[in-house]
Amino acid sequence: MEIFNEKIVRMIRLYLSGAISEEERQELERWIKESERNLRFFEEMKEEGRFAEEFPEFCRIDMEKGWRRFEQQILPNRWSLWKQVLRYAAVIAVPVAIGLSVWLLNQGEKKGSPVVCEAIEPGQVKAMLVLPGGTTLALKDMKQKEIEVGEGLKATQTSAGLVYDTGIDEKEEKLQYSMLKIPRGGEFNLTLSDGTNIILNSATNLKYPVRFGREERRVYLEGEAYFEVKKDSTRPFCVEIEGMQVQVYGTSFNVNARKGEDVQTVLVEGEVGIKLPNSQKEYMLSPGKLAHFDRGTGKVQIKSVNVQQYVAWTKGIFTFEEESLEQIMNTLSLWYDVDVFYQTESVKQLHFSGHLGRYKEIQDILGAITEATGVKFTIKERIIIVTK
Repeated sequence: MEIFNEKIVRMIRLYLSGAISEEERQELERWIKESERNLRFFEEMKEEGRFAEEFPEFCRIDMEKGWRRFEQQILPNRWSLWKQVLRYAAVIAVPVAIGLSVWLLNQGEKKGSPVVCEAIEPGQVKAMLVLPGGTTLALKDMKQKEIEVGEGLKATQTSAGLVYDTGIDEKEEKLQYSMLKIPRGGEFNLTLSDGTNIILNSATNLKYPVRFGREERRVYLEGEAYFEVKKDSTRPFCVEIEGMQVQVYGTSFNVNARKGEDVQTVLVEGEVGIKLPNSQKEYMLSPGKLAHFDRGTGKVQIKSVNVQQYVAWTKGIFTFEEESLEQIMNTLSLWYDVDVFYQTESVKQLHFSGHLGRYKEIQDILGAITEATGVKFTIKERIIIVTK
């Protein structure tokens, strides 16, 4: 399936909103002049009324609801990092890249709609907290209350997540560890005793000391989490992952380390180093870089990326860029807590791009995918059946 370049689509939306820069405007003009087909599509996009009429599935996506919901949970200092991102968020609220696929497909036969049998809500704030003694608590309603999390130690459950009391454990050989387990269909915010803020995605476990010692700050991750580490030059912060570790030097970054998959570390700001077992080498990352650790070969590759693609989930947006349907459905299955069954294996390799609201019912997203690809979905008892 042919899809226009994601960057071009974004620039068209910026042009239509009046937010395009002079450099981007010149680049867009050069692209329009390249072919009659490019000009034709640009003119189509300018007819906003027609776009809304032809792509009603996309226009029904309520991004504002998602923003309001997540704003209630997000920490104020994290908001400032995204002022520039939010300028574009209003522009990409309608998933234009997928919409563009629909425009191309509408030149031929009209595709069918997904068949759904039950409403499936998006994920929500929830977690299981395992205390040092083994007691497990369910964290869901987020009403403010104190929780005794260790011997003489407390944490407060607030609308911003679970916040631990500050302090240092003077007896490092007796660190008390807790674990947060985020199930499929969940997310959670955590503030550690040193002030480090963490957003944990679905199907994620984080083991951490109730209070850090004097020498270092070390946590253990399985799954995906976004970190904003509190600077402390006397106590390095380290994220331990099976097969590697991320050494942190005061920074914001995202780590995706789901079990059985390769590990991706993306740096937003600051500096981190990637270390492997039995190796003295440290791979340093600068902002805008991604480190890909292949668990099979033990090798690390570093490349430049658009960090928004990797951290948009923390702002209530799914960002897919030339991803396969299988990759997209894997992401959706974790967030919506559903299983996926393919009656037609070949559809797994369909690729497309798009920006979709993370807090919408799954039917809206499946409807957009159907319009873009012709793939059909049937939902039965939280199992999504995919057919062509």
